[in-house]
Amino acid sequence: MGFKIKYGVDGEVERFKARLMVRGFTQTFGINYNETFALIAKFVSICCTLALTAIEDMEIHQMDIKTTFLNGDLEEEIYMDQPQGFTQGSKHLVCKLHKFLYGLKQFPRAWNQKLDAFLKSIEFMRSDVDFSMYVV
Repeated sequence: MGFKIKYGVDGEVERFKARLMVRGFTQTFGINYNETFALIAKFVSICCTLALTAIEDMEIHQMDIKTTFLNGDLEEEIYMDQPQGFTQGSKHLVCKLHKFLYGLKQFPRAWNQKLDAFLKSIEFMRSDVDFSMYVV
């Protein structure tokens, strides 16, 4: 569990924040997960996109999906200890996850599969050269 104190402009405590995270470093390959994935855009693809955009006098729009970890589809059964500071019933009970949480090693691959399926459903095509690039 990650805890933060948010301060206002006057320096007073405004609110307390907590982020529930999974200790993914304790996962074991072949037991807790089978594949990992890290999609990285190729520098050449970024340069070509920017060049074509400038030549064609087009606009680029960028977005950040802040809640991606809450939107992946969980395929495996994953359990975690009850979070620090929150115990319901016996402290030996565990929580079964229905959604991904920050820290799980299989999340990036699952999120990429979901994003890929969505983009293809609205007629984008993924580049064979750079899997992080889609075109209409």
